[in-house]
Amino acid sequence: MSKQSSLSHSNDVSITDMAGRLADVQLFENLERAELDDLAAQAMVKHLPAHEVLSDQQAVDRDLYIVVRGHLEVWLDPTTIGASGAAHKIATLFADEVAGELALVDGGVRSARLQAGDDGVSVICLSQSAILGRCDANPVFGYMLMRNLAAMLALRSRLSTLSVQTQTPL
Repeated sequence: MSKQSSLSHSNDVSITDMAGRLADVQLFENLERAELDDLAAQAMVKHLPAHEVLSDQQAVDRDLYIVVRGHLEVWLDPTTIGASGAAHKIATLFADEVAGELALVDGGVRSARLQAGDDGVSVICLSQSAILGRCDANPVFGYMLMRNLAAMLALRSRLSTLSVQTQTPL
């Protein structure tokens, strides 16, 4: 019998604890605690057993995920976009790292599959609408969040470029 994922509403975890966890995440760096409390009140924690899929590649879900415990694997399957090749792991995310941040920018389909690692994973789930609602309600929050997001994406782009530049040709 396979284990099922479980979901805890934020009232199962104190809003203060959840907001404190959000404050440790680069995406929410330097944001007002009251704003993080409001986001935490709308968050849920999801617990997945080993290797369970959190979100499929090409899925149309808009949640942002923050790793709390365990690790989250990011897999790319070229066949989902009509290319050939085997699925391969492109990243592993650990505590306080974020997945699903591109949905905040473009609302597009998932570019990769997210699945629990060998020991399972616990993630905080925040909906796109909760985050963008907070941005609409407080433009300073929105500006800071988007600035943090841009910095995260820029770093990822630079690391990706560096990785390509340092690969030796076959």
